[in-house]
Amino acid sequence: MKDASIAGRYARALYIATERRSETVRALADLQAMQATLGSGTRVGTLLASPLVLMSDKRKVLRDVFKERALPIVVVFIDLLIRKKRLVQLAGIVHQFEALVEKQQGVRRAQVSSAVPLTDAELKRLHAELERKTGMKIKLGVSIEPSLLGGALVRIGDRVIDRSVKSLLETIEQRLYETSV
Repeated sequence: MKDASIAGRYARALYIATERRSETVRALADLQAMQATLGSGTRVGTLLASPLVLMSDKRKVLRDVFKERALPIVVVFIDLLIRKKRLVQLAGIVHQFEALVEKQQGVRRAQVSSAVPLTDAELKRLHAELERKTGMKIKLGVSIEPSLLGGALVRIGDRVIDRSVKSLLETIEQRLYETSV
């Protein structure tokens, strides 16, 4: 929980700074690209995470590699994360920043969980129906949850649409329990 709140604070700060410059969408793209380059397991990420490399050398590598490839504000932001030893939270920061940009653009995130993988046609139909019902642009995330037995469960913000077999069986069980013969 603490890491999420820290990531949220850093993401909001970057969002405010990029909004003032009208660079938010470009900053998101640069931040996502930098995450791919600086992520754990990458050569640059390993170099920047190493305690054996001097802070000044880490900052120089960052400036040299990204000076012409990313917005200056994003490079300065990553430099700040390096100095504060928060680069390990970059993925959470990018996720939070992306959520802020989507909110500004009127995009809502929805998560669909199903017992088996959905086909592309099913996902397209579900996506179109969710956008039609909510009147908003939807970014759909998909996960597999075998415990649902069948059907699907959709979460949009605090709304839940539960059409899973597990839920339907529980409803039938409850009705049978309440019925007296």
